[in-house]
Amino acid sequence: MPDRRLRVGLLDVESSHLHGSWMQERLCARWPSLEVALRSLGARPRRSGGAGRGNGRAPVPIREFYSEPVYQALLKGEVDVGVHRMKDLPMPLPEGTDLVAVTERKTPLDVLVTADGAILDDLPEGARLGVSSVRRQAQLARYRSDLTLEFIVGSLSERIHLVDSGKLDGVVVAAAGIEWRGWQHRVSEVFTAHVCLPAIAQGALGLLCRADDAATAGKLRFLDDALSHAEIDAERAFFGAVGAWEGAPIGGLARVRGDILRIEGCVCALDGRQILRDWAEGFPDDPLRTGERLAKKLLDLGAADLLEQSRRQTGRGEQA
Repeated sequence: MPDRRLRVGLLDVESSHLHGSWMQERLCARWPSLEVALRSLGARPRRSGGAGRGNGRAPVPIREFYSEPVYQALLKGEVDVGVHRMKDLPMPLPEGTDLVAVTERKTPLDVLVTADGAILDDLPEGARLGVSSVRRQAQLARYRSDLTLEFIVGSLSERIHLVDSGKLDGVVVAAAGIEWRGWQHRVSEVFTAHVCLPAIAQGALGLLCRADDAATAGKLRFLDDALSHAEIDAERAFFGAVGAWEGAPIGGLARVRGDILRIEGCVCALDGRQILRDWAEGFPDDPLRTGERLAKKLLDLGAADLLEQSRRQTGRGEQA
């Protein structure tokens, strides 16, 4: 790679131009002589499974990781940097790639968007709420079993349009996507972890390069946020140790407060009737052990059986 040129690969999704502009601005400010070229990798989220709706008890499509174009372009030498939402990166990362930086995390929680600003507790019985993951479906079915939960797909703007057009009473989306677009005025409620634990690693971007590309890694490391990196390392360690797979009904949130890292996690039945929750604490410089400790606690409570039930119901087989 020429020292003065950096090729940055991004998936062709709605928020990519925002992520790319953010990267370009910071890299050029840090390395004024660097030419940063953004490249769209032309991918869109994949969905699989059958459609479903109604009180959170019907089978729904499973969102899968769709990061293959990023690391394929890296390994082929077509780009020097891959930018991706951390919550969509698989575990483990593909051989030959290296996660060089985790950006400072935006709000990692989920939010509710309604047309009139109504919060979850104020929605009437039978209100139609759009969700896009079994994790959200299960937790919200447990919290408000009287709502009609409908599985929806599409970009963030497309999902919010379902509310504005009157087709849904509300949608649940990630706060980070709202913040990237500056749409905070659309948020009716930010869910606490008690209501709905977020997806693993939600709210941050990951910057990847080839494992043997020390020059590129050196240009990216200033973008790494140590606290966000520790939190996400703990969450991903929990995800792997508990035996989850992409799209599993599992949530987790780690936060560093002072010299303590605390992680809370849950494993859910698809219908929300059973949710196993627990937490663990450790130190920010040892996030993997903290995440693994939480996984052990949930496995001791029966998480493996609950995940196996979900595998059978969604046709996931033994894929990890």
